[in-house]
Amino acid sequence: MTGGSGPPRRAEVAAADGQSAEVAGADGSTVEVAGAGDPAGEVVRGGGFDAEEVLAGGFIAEVVRIGDTVRRTPPANAGFVTALLAHLDRVGAQVAPRFLGTDERGRQVLSHVAGRVPWREREDPAFFSDAALTRLAELIRALHDACAGTALAGGAETVCHRDVSPKNTVYRDLPAGLLPVAFLDWDLAAPGRRIDDVAFAAWHWGRLGEGADPAELGRRCRLLCDAYDAAAAGPDPVPLPRDVLVTVMLDQIEGTWRGIDAGADRDEPGMRRLRAAGAVDGVRRWQDWLRTHRRTVQSTLHA
Repeated sequence: MTGGSGPPRRAEVAAADGQSAEVAGADGSTVEVAGAGDPAGEVVRGGGFDAEEVLAGGFIAEVVRIGDTVRRTPPANAGFVTALLAHLDRVGAQVAPRFLGTDERGRQVLSHVAGRVPWREREDPAFFSDAALTRLAELIRALHDACAGTALAGGAETVCHRDVSPKNTVYRDLPAGLLPVAFLDWDLAAPGRRIDDVAFAAWHWGRLGEGADPAELGRRCRLLCDAYDAAAAGPDPVPLPRDVLVTVMLDQIEGTWRGIDAGADRDEPGMRRLRAAGAVDGVRRWQDWLRTHRRTVQSTLHA
């Protein structure tokens, strides 16, 4: 996913203190961060008497909790992620942790989002209920609508999370059930198309592979698209291009296993662990399954 071309743009987004600074956007634009004298934010000293708790599910990078904060190694696009999280906080889009600064070890300091994260494969069917899928679509829509037309999006439709999956989603027990409330791990965030995040979510909240029902996958894709379109806030919103959803899913699946393979070949530790755990072969099996059943999935999606 790439942003559009054109001259650099600037926009104000809120951050941590009373000053401002500029950080590079993911599309090469310059984004002014109002209230952040340093793109890294203020330095958060120590953790008091709170011990570091390693959080489960960090397969690529270690993530620890100290009190009400989470600490993690900054991503390669730390400036863009800082500006994005600050913008989401300023406009009241409650879909992400708040960026609080960096600690003395140079780690990002984020607010801890209380709840449950289904980082184990299919650990509880409630995480994948129709109600959860509907709320998921609404969260994705909130992110996209908050970023569309901003300098962060550049010439693209919006800013995408690009890794919307159960392991990066916090759930809470609410009156309507166990529902998503926020997304974690914004390392891959970048300008993109609305359909990109929706397709990625359809892949990860659907079920692909041996024993899966392609008609059920199509139904869940339809539910996700329906809920996303229904959550539109502005007048005359453009509906999602559902005719390309399965194609986008296939492209993402292929890009995932190829990316793991390439990273492992470059001796990246996280990618080596994923490949050693069989991730490449597993993702390729999903790809083969979806290619085989794409017609059924598409027909149910459009039913």
